[in-house]
Amino acid sequence: MNLPGAFSSIAAGIGTTATLTISSFVFGAIIAIPVALARVSRLPLLRLIGGTYIQITRGVPPIVWLFVIYFGLSQFKIHFSSVNASIVGLSVISAGYIAEIYRAGLNSVPSGQQEAAQALSLSRISSFTNVTAPQALVAVIPLAIAYFIGLLKDSAVASVIGAQDITAMALAASKRSMDGLLIFILAGAVYLIISVPVAAFGRWAGAKIAARWAVRA
Repeated sequence: MNLPGAFSSIAAGIGTTATLTISSFVFGAIIAIPVALARVSRLPLLRLIGGTYIQITRGVPPIVWLFVIYFGLSQFKIHFSSVNASIVGLSVISAGYIAEIYRAGLNSVPSGQQEAAQALSLSRISSFTNVTAPQALVAVIPLAIAYFIGLLKDSAVASVIGAQDITAMALAASKRSMDGLLIFILAGAVYLIISVPVAAFGRWAGAKIAARWAVRA
């Protein structure tokens, strides 16, 4: 297999990789909101629930989650395609990591800012949306982008249950050409081509948001 042909074969998996990564990140970010709020709650029971969720989702290897969802749930007549099972599994995992990112962002806001909001008689919702959340976002964006890049690479585990992502296409190409070294070097290059611009965007977005809220921070 020539170089252009090999690259073309691997690139055919970019769409699936992008679908897995973006979908899992978005769903995980949504699920992480109540988890993070529970994690910083004043109620011990809610903190315990949030902390337990985070520990379980982060402590179990991703491949085990995918096996449980793809193979295990089928025993209960719950069937997912390989892509959907991967999205569900990676979303569950992402929620645990992103919840901790949210918590770090919330904890980065000085307590004096909230006290000042209370002194101005702002409601709790108004205080959160206008004071706490914007400042927390400054800390959250760089961490979230870094996690997104990590999730992009971790999504390769989906190939184990049949998702036709970059890694799966590279594996198929290597079996056809018997030149695994070149094929997987190209696969690594494809991941870099995607992740480097994402990292650059993250730095730009983080700087813009930090500048936007510099006066309030």
